[in-house]
This record gives sequence, C-alpha cells and structure tokens, in this order.
Amino acid sequence: MTPGAPSSHEPQRRSNALDIALVVWPSFLAACVASLLFFAVVDPELLRDAGPRLLAGIDREAGYALGFFFFWGIGALASTLSVYLIRTDRPARRGRGTS
Repeated sequence: MTPGAPSSHEPQRRSNALDIALVVWPSFLAACVASLLFFAVVDPELLRDAGPRLLAGIDREAGYALGFFFFWGIGALASTLSVYLIRTDRPARRGRGTS
C-alpha cells in the first residue's frame, strides 16, 4: 500500500467544498429547467395579480428571478437531503444468516 493512500477499511472523506458543489450545481441546473418549463406556461404578472399583496409591486423580471430562486431553493433542499443520506449510509448489518 502506498503511503497516504486510504485503506480499504477507512471510509473516504470528502471536503465540504465538494459537498457544496454537489448541492449547488445540480440544484442550479434543475432550477434552470424548472424555470424554463414553468414560465413557458405561466406569466409572472398573472402570479403577481393572484398572489399575496406582498408581491403586488414586482415587475415581470423580478417575478422570473423570484421563481428561479424558489426553484433553486427546492432543488438545493433535495440535493442536500441526497448528500446527507449518502454521507450517513451505514454498511449492512453482519451476522444475519442468508437463506
């Protein structure tokens, strides 16, 4: 075995920067696709008129931006959950007999 190489018994550790990249990049791409599909059908001004009064003063471009960041946030939550589940993966229990 070469010095500095991880042994087969040690789990490999990833850096936090890699975890952030694993969350941000796929969620960004998903937000791009979701925004494209959603705003191809829905006009942000219709959402402004139907939404809460808080959104009454926004223009069309701000509606596109808010929608994109909303979709990016949803994608980031999903990607974060995926990274968390992968990092907390536990090996299968040993000692159980297989038939």
